[in-house]
Amino acid sequence: MTNSIGQTANTGAVAAAASTATTGAGGSATPAVSQQQFMQLLIAQLKHQDPTQPLQGTEFVTQLAQFSLVEQSANQTQQLTSLNAQIAGLTNDQASQLVGKNVTLNGSSLSFNGTLATPANALLAAPASSVVATITDASGNPVRTLNLGPHAAGGMTVPWDGRGDSGQVQPAGTYSVSVSATNTDGASVAVSQSVSGVVANVSFASGSPEITLASGATAPVSNVTSVGTPTASP
Repeated sequence: MTNSIGQTANTGAVAAAASTATTGAGGSATPAVSQQQFMQLLIAQLKHQDPTQPLQGTEFVTQLAQFSLVEQSANQTQQLTSLNAQIAGLTNDQASQLVGKNVTLNGSSLSFNGTLATPANALLAAPASSVVATITDASGNPVRTLNLGPHAAGGMTVPWDGRGDSGQVQPAGTYSVSVSATNTDGASVAVSQSVSGVVANVSFASGSPEITLASGATAPVSNVTSVGTPTASP
């Protein structure tokens, strides 16, 4: 009977200490236990332990070891957060240096500003006897079909002047280009597509660098495959 009452009193005292230790200055409970709070809990446990069943040394060491691991984890998290901020800063600085540079991006999205369309490129894995490029608007409607004829394996430019099949100038906006190629046997030739242009702006609003070309096309910096100096106008 005495042990039961003593254990109840001890438990209540430690619980009260725990409540005090885990309550912030504003009175709200905090889920994390700091080093000072842990020591308050440990001292309360030692002060109010049952004399007939004192805290064993192994239990004491185990609790200290557990807190040490938690504290190390918190320190590592803080260090990683700081490191991530530094890396993000370096990445943003490098991305900002792309302004004014000519870049090539993976993808098939074109931007037409009413005068100039984003230059598009295609890379053929093998020689093709026929290469066809189809330009579609933002709704997926075809506006121009370009028969580019035969072409050797390697890179090629997809020229589009912003006009439709009937010769009318298309509205400014976003378009897509799809390039298909076949060989002399009629079999498909693998094609990879890209667009290029001069970087006019770099934005960090989305959390990661995103570039905007002079033609208006946008893409994340991760889509950049090559960087060069713009060709000087004659």
